Amino acid sequence: MVKKKTALRPILLWVGSILGVGGNLALDIGRPDGSIALVIGLAVVLIGCYLWTREKNREWVFMLWGLLAPVGFLGIMFLKDKSIE
Repeated sequence: MVKKKTALRPILLWVGSILGVGGNLALDIGRPDGSIALVIGLAVVLIGCYLWTREKNREWVFMLWGLLAPVGFLGIMFLKDKSIE
């Protein structure tokens, strides 16, 4: 069975990670708008992780590994893919 790969998922994960790091750096230099970028980045990462867990035919709760981004991406990557069965 060939799985349909979503091109949106890696884009969301990269953009969310970059926004999160950028927001964190902005907060470090004292810019108050860094918190907005941090929250938006986290939301985008969680949406990307949700799409990833749906591709693997897993429950939505596994998307919470995205809270540990980028280390949490390994947790999702090593989940057993139930869409193949």
